[in-house]
Amino acid sequence: MKHILRFTILCLVVSVSASANDQSMAKREFAETRLMAEWVGEAQQQYKLAQAYYKGKGVNQDYAEALKWFRLAADQGLVESQHMLGVMYDQGDGITQDYAKAVAWYQKAAEQGYAPAGYDLGMKYASGEGVPQNYSEAYVWFSLAATAGFGPARQQRDIYAGKLSQQDINQAQKRASQLFETFKQTEE
Repeated sequence: MKHILRFTILCLVVSVSASANDQSMAKREFAETRLMAEWVGEAQQQYKLAQAYYKGKGVNQDYAEALKWFRLAADQGLVESQHMLGVMYDQGDGITQDYAKAVAWYQKAAEQGYAPAGYDLGMKYASGEGVPQNYSEAYVWFSLAATAGFGPARQQRDIYAGKLSQQDINQAQKRASQLFETFKQTEE
């Protein structure tokens, strides 16, 4: 019953906003997204709203609001939001920079097969920010991101392969294969 009431209110507000001639499409779209994020709690809409605040698209840039909405969507398991929380902690966007928290969020998303998070996790292992520097582990995450089609990961994987012995590369490839199989099983 609660969802029906929320949906009815949403439809009324959207129809009123759609008929207002002075309101731009972007403002209407933002209002619809905000309603879906707040009232229905739909993770994809929360992510979309967070992106608007993060980038300042259609609203004033507001990292605190972005963080709030990314966290709500991330708590529902949306990997894109988990990754963006990592980015915010990594870069210190509106929050105290914390590489360990960035790594934790990147890891959470990467373990679900999200390639951009795997790439960023590989970068953290390569630089030793938030984790002990480990070129083998960087190679593992770059390999996984490259396998998922994330282009920049291929170049990084090849760079870090040059820093490893053949034995280390073989072990890293074996670990990457095992993780890949684990990710595939989780998807099914």
